[in-house]
Amino acid sequence: MNFLRIIFILILINNFLFSQEINLTLEEKDFLKKNSPIRLHNELNWPPYNFNENGQPKGFSIDYMNLLAKKLNIDIVYITGPSWDEFMNMLQEDKLDAIINISKNEQRAKTIAFTSIFHTAANAIYVKRGNEYLDSLEKLEGKTLVMPKGFFAQKAIAKYYPKIKQILVKDTLECLKVLSLGNADATIGKKNVIDYVITLNNISGVVPTNYVDDNRMVSLIRIGTSKDKTILRDIFEKAQKNVTDEEILALKRKWFGVKDILNSKPSNFLNINEIKYINSKKIFRMCNIPDLKPIEFFENSKFQGITIDILKSITDKTNMRFIPVKTNSWEEAKSFLKEGKCDFIPTVTKSEDLIDFATVTKPFLSYKLAIITQKNKPVATSLEDILDKSIAKRKDSKIIQVLRSSYPDLKVIETNTNRESLEAVSKGNAYFALEPLPIASYYISNYALKNLYISRYTNMPFTVHMAVAKDNKLLLSILNKSINNISQTERREIFSKWTASSLNYKAITDYEYFWEIVSTLLFLILIFSYRHYVLDKLNKNLTSANEEIEKKTKELEKQKLLFETLYTKSADGVILIRDGIISSCNEATLKILKFDESEIINNTLENLAPAIQPDSQSSKTIIKKYMDEALNDGVVSFELVLTDASQSDIWAEIVFTSIEIESKLFLHTVIRDITSRKNLEQKLEDLNSNLEKRVIEEIKKNEINTQRLVQQSRLAQMGEMISMIAHQWRQPLSAISATTNNLILKMIISDEVDKKYFDNELKLITEYSQHLSSTIDDFRNFFKTDKEKVCFKLNQVINKSLYLINTALDSNGIKLEKHLDETIEIYSYPSELQQVILNILKNAEDALNENTNIKDKQITVITYKKDNSKAIIEIIDNAGGISNEVKEKIFDPYFSTKTKKDGTGLGLYMSKIIINEHCNGRLFVSNANDGANFQIELPLYKKV
Repeated sequence: MNFLRIIFILILINNFLFSQEINLTLEEKDFLKKNSPIRLHNELNWPPYNFNENGQPKGFSIDYMNLLAKKLNIDIVYITGPSWDEFMNMLQEDKLDAIINISKNEQRAKTIAFTSIFHTAANAIYVKRGNEYLDSLEKLEGKTLVMPKGFFAQKAIAKYYPKIKQILVKDTLECLKVLSLGNADATIGKKNVIDYVITLNNISGVVPTNYVDDNRMVSLIRIGTSKDKTILRDIFEKAQKNVTDEEILALKRKWFGVKDILNSKPSNFLNINEIKYINSKKIFRMCNIPDLKPIEFFENSKFQGITIDILKSITDKTNMRFIPVKTNSWEEAKSFLKEGKCDFIPTVTKSEDLIDFATVTKPFLSYKLAIITQKNKPVATSLEDILDKSIAKRKDSKIIQVLRSSYPDLKVIETNTNRESLEAVSKGNAYFALEPLPIASYYISNYALKNLYISRYTNMPFTVHMAVAKDNKLLLSILNKSINNISQTERREIFSKWTASSLNYKAITDYEYFWEIVSTLLFLILIFSYRHYVLDKLNKNLTSANEEIEKKTKELEKQKLLFETLYTKSADGVILIRDGIISSCNEATLKILKFDESEIINNTLENLAPAIQPDSQSSKTIIKKYMDEALNDGVVSFELVLTDASQSDIWAEIVFTSIEIESKLFLHTVIRDITSRKNLEQKLEDLNSNLEKRVIEEIKKNEINTQRLVQQSRLAQMGEMISMIAHQWRQPLSAISATTNNLILKMIISDEVDKKYFDNELKLITEYSQHLSSTIDDFRNFFKTDKEKVCFKLNQVINKSLYLINTALDSNGIKLEKHLDETIEIYSYPSELQQVILNILKNAEDALNENTNIKDKQITVITYKKDNSKAIIEIIDNAGGISNEVKEKIFDPYFSTKTKKDGTGLGLYMSKIIINEHCNGRLFVSNANDGANFQIELPLYKKV
C-alpha cells in the first residue's frame, strides 16, 4: 500500500503544478467581458492546421485555440470563408479579433502584435511528376511557382528569390490543381498540409522533391492580433504559458504523429548553431569497439554497455540518432575515423593514438586501475612490490608498454581479451592482473571468478572518452555539453547496471588504514556521546510527535481510499500481475472482458486470449516476450487480441509497467479496448486496396491514350514525309528523264549508237533507280516501331534524319551545319529518337520559311558529352526565337502555332513523351542568339 500512497501524492503534486489559474488583470477581464465572443479566423483549406469540413472548423490550430479558450473560460467564434488577404484586412478593420496561425515578418510586424511561437513548420517543394530534378530554390530560378496569395512562403520567395516567377491563387487546393494541369512548374508549402490536401482530393501526378533549404522560410507559427488590441495578445500569451508539454504533445500526436513531436524536442543547453547542425545531419555514424565488456561490446546482434547507455541518454536530450559502424579492432576504428567513414568513436581509452587527427571529449568514465589477485594471496602494499610476479594483460594494452619501459624484466602473459586475463589469474597461470573496476566487476560477477578480489588500487588512471575528427568542433562541443548534462543520478544508474557485483574486498592491514580506522572510531565515540545527550532532549518531544504522526496517518488513509477509488473507477482496465499470475483488477477490466472477478484473479493473461493471434503467433509467446521486456526496460506497450466471457474477440492495447510494491516486482497492466479502432483500420485498408486497383486501371487507360496519340502523331507526319519523298525524288527523276531523252536524240540523229556510250547512260539510269529504291527503304524504316532498346551510334541516327530532310532544306534555301561527336553511343529506341529529331528539324524549317525577313537561313545540329554521363543534342535555328507565352505551352498536347498549315499540336508533345518517358532523358527549349535552341539530354551507354 506504500506504493499507492506515493502514487496518490504524485498525482496531487502534478495537479497542483499544472492546473494553476491564469492571473488576468482587471483590465484584461473587462476586455474579455466586453468583446465576447472573441472572433477567430478559420481557413477553408489549410489542413491539417486550419480548415473547414462539413461546416465544422478543424485542425491543429483550431484545437490549440479551443484549449486556450477553455483555460481562459471565454467564448470564441470562428469566421469561415474569406481568403488570406481578406482576413488580413478584416483584422485591421476590427472585423476579426485574431489570426490563429501566422508567421512574423517585418511588414506584418508594423500592424500586427504577435504572441510567442507555439509551432514550427518546414516548407517542401512539389512538382508535376517528371520534373523531379527541380529540387531546390536555385533550380526554380526562371521557372514558375503557383502560390497562395499573401502566405508567408509566397512573400518570402518574392523577397529573397525575385528570379522565380509566381502565379498567385486563393489556397493550397487551387495551387495543386494548377500544378497538376502543367500550368506551373512547382509549388511550395507545408509538407503535411499539401500531403493532406493531395490525399483528400485524389490529386495525382504531383510529387515532393525536397525540403526548402533556407532557414528564412521556416514558419514560426504564432497568434496575431491587431496592434490596437495588444491586450488580447497579452491574454493569449498568458494562456500559452499555461499549456503543458503533455497537452501540446497530445495535439501534435493527433494531427502530425509522434515523429513530428520527437523531432521538435528542444535541447536548452545547446546553442542555435549546434541545434541546426543536429537537425541538418540527423544521423551520426559511430565506430564501435566490439569487445570491451562492459564498457562497449557486441552481443545478441546489438551493441551494449555503459557507452551505449550514455549515448541513449544523449539521444533523449538532443534528438541525435546514432548508427553503428562495426569495426573489428581498435586500429580499424582509428582508420575509419581518419578516413571519414564514421563521425566519432564513442569509446576511447588510448587518446594518445589519435592526437594527430582527432580530439577527445571530457571523460565520461574515470577510475584507477585495480590490482586483482586470488583471495588466498597476501594484500599488495603497492604495485612495485609485486612487479617481480607474473601479470596477465590484454596484448594490445598500452599498460604493457608503460610497465616494460620501467621494468624490462617484467613477466607478462599476453591474452586476447580482458576475460582471459582474469581467468589466467583465477587459474594460477598469472599472479595478478591490472583492470579498472567496471571490467573487473563485470567479469568476476558474470563468469564465476569468485576466488578473485581487489587487492589494492594503483595511482594509474583509466579514463574513457569519445573522439571526433579535429575539424569537427561543433560535434565535439555538442558531445561535451551532453556529457556535462547527464546527472550524477543517471550516471550512477547506468554504472550500477553494468558494474554491480559480488566483489569481495579483503581487509588491508597496513598502518595507513590503521590510523584512518582509529580516527574514525574516535569520531564515532564523540558522535555517540552527543547522540545520548540529544536523545534525552528529544524524548520530551516524542509524545507530541507521535500524536502528529497519528494525525498524518489518518490523512494518508483518506488519500489511500481516494486513490483506490480512482483505480477502481478508471475507464481503462487495470490489473496487477505478479510472477505471471493476476493478483488484482479494477471494475473496467470486468466490464471489458465480461468475466466475474473470481474468474480473473489467480488466472493468467494468456488464458484470457486465444491460443493463436491473427498474425499466427502464439499468445503465450507474445505475452512472455513483452513481460520480459517490461521487467528489463520498465515500460512496454503492444496490441493483443483477448477473448471475453462470450468467446468474442476483443482487440486491446496493453501497457506493461514494471513497479515495485513492498519490495516485490509487479507488472502494472493497462488494458484499453481498441476493437472499434481496429475495425475502422480494416475498412481503411480495404478502401486503400480498392484505390490501388483504380489507379492501375487509370494507368492502363493512360497507356492506351498515349499509344493513340503516338499513332495520331505518326499519321500527322505522313503528309510531311510524302512532301519530303517528292523533294528526294525530284532530282533523280529529272536525271532519268534527261538521260532517256539523250539516248532517244542520239538514236534519231545517228543510226548507230556507240555501245560504250549506251552502256554508260543505262548505268546512270540504274544508279538513279537504286537511289529511289534506297529512299523508299529509308522512309519505310522511319515508320517502323522499335520493340526493344538497342545500343547505337548517335551520329548515325542523326545523319539518317538529316538525309531525309536535306533535300527539302536545300530547296528552301536553308543551310544545314552539323558538328557531331562520332564516339557517342546510347542505349535506347533509334526510330523513336529519329522521329523526335526529324520533328524538331521540320518545325525549324517551317519557322524559317514563315519568317521572310531572314536572308541567311540556317539550322545547326551539335552533339557532345556532358559530365561523362549524358549525351546532349542541340538543334539551333535563326528563325527569331519563341515568345515566352508560346514557350510555356509549346509541349502541351494539341497546342500549335501552325493554324494556316493545319498543325495538329501533337509533334512536340509526343517528342517530350518519347524523350522523357521512353528514353529516360529530358527535352527542353530555350532562346539562343537569333533563334530557338531545342536540347535533348540522354543517358550515355555504359559498357558492362
